Amino acid sequence: MASAGDDKDDHKEAPKDDEQMVDEPPEAVPDEFENDIEILNFARTLEFLEAEFYREGLENIDDAALRQQVAELGVMEDRVLQRLRTVRDHEITHAEVLGQTVEMLGGEPVPSPQFDFGTAVQQPDEFIATGAMLEDIGVSAYAGAAPSIENVDLVPPALSIHSVEARHASLLRELNGEIGFPVAFDQPRSRSEVLELASGFIVE
Repeated sequence: MASAGDDKDDHKEAPKDDEQMVDEPPEAVPDEFENDIEILNFARTLEFLEAEFYREGLENIDDAALRQQVAELGVMEDRVLQRLRTVRDHEITHAEVLGQTVEMLGGEPVPSPQFDFGTAVQQPDEFIATGAMLEDIGVSAYAGAAPSIENVDLVPPALSIHSVEARHASLLRELNGEIGFPVAFDQPRSRSEVLELASGFIVE
């Protein structure tokens, strides 16, 4: 059971280098999209990235090793596999629904790229840490792209995915020994910023 002292330590936890403490909501990032279909395909690519990451990691890493990884933190040892599989299934669903929406708008859904996650889908500690990073990227990507959506009917579904991605990010952060919600306001990222971060995992 956490003590009052533990709560104080949580409040003192410093953000990582890529987190900026801000006391007011951020401004919108530059609009780097030509249309809504481009936004949807951008999001679909990121969902493919996350879905494939979890698929490979959960397939390659021994269940007991994952349980042991989080047991050292004292969190959700008996539920971690169920939670991670749920995250994986969410990402697969997101990619499928985004593709269907692109088709509904008369566009061509982008196919899944080829990915290379290296040892991040082989080592439990790397898997959890990389998952936390990818979820943070996804949250910032949706926050950055959402203001550029022109069709108002697309906003509620986009925001519903964004909020679920934020829940994923919080879970993975906690599994990684971090506070799940380190700042009062998240920073959005532009398309180019997101692709720069994600490109290291995209082979083609």
